[in-house]
Amino acid sequence: MNNYEMEELLPLVAELTEKYTSKESTSISYERARQLMEAVIYCIHQCEDDNQLISAEKLSAKDAYYFGCEKLKEKVKRTQTAYNKMIIDFNSFGNENYNDTVTKGIPGFFRYYDIWFAPQETIITMDYPTICPMKGVTGIDAIEKYVEYISYEQRFMGALPENYVCEILYRFQKSYKKQFYNICSIILRHILGHMITGQKLGMVASDEDYIRLQEIIQAHDKAWLETRLVNLLESLIREKYEGNLLMQLYLKEDLKDFATEMYLAAQTQNLPKVIVL
Repeated sequence: MNNYEMEELLPLVAELTEKYTSKESTSISYERARQLMEAVIYCIHQCEDDNQLISAEKLSAKDAYYFGCEKLKEKVKRTQTAYNKMIIDFNSFGNENYNDTVTKGIPGFFRYYDIWFAPQETIITMDYPTICPMKGVTGIDAIEKYVEYISYEQRFMGALPENYVCEILYRFQKSYKKQFYNICSIILRHILGHMITGQKLGMVASDEDYIRLQEIIQAHDKAWLETRLVNLLESLIREKYEGNLLMQLYLKEDLKDFATEMYLAAQTQNLPKVIVL
């Protein structure tokens, strides 16, 4: 903790220890003491993230901790509200991992999350992978981002007919319902592939369509392809999703890998393995 010395944090850990043991004991295991220290630091970080803490002189460690606790409570409430709004129209499109993670895992987090003694613990494994990987965040910070990302995916796929989305996923892999990959990426790539070739959505792809896409890719370098995908995504979000910039930034995270995979596949005539037209 860069802003506070250990002697400023230890009284807070001692205070938290009393709450944890209901004042019946001041003796706890080293592991538990470490966990409580992490809890204190995590709460103070909530204060820092809110730009309220600039230096040790501006806010005492105790004030920073309790202010952070309040911000933490607000974040939990805000995230649960966002989840409750999203889950009303949630559709897993048959993918079991997606369904279980969102309808069972996330509620489990809210049920067992310990704001006071273990706010840094994420509790659930978030088995469904989002396009933006969950790195460097834990606890409610991770779940808040996770719910946000899932909401973008739901809005994106929800604009398409359910049977159409399921058909694309089935064409990608017949066992998609049992798989543990991100299904939104498959749909995004499908749409962008159609936009590149000028093929209308809903048209059954032929070998000629893949040949056309292959010729377009081979006529340019990978940098051109990535830029083209970015521009097409911007156009799609502007025209079909009211210019939702946050959704666009989230989906954009898939384009670098997509461009690389398509570029390599075009060189080996394996495009059907990386994109469903």
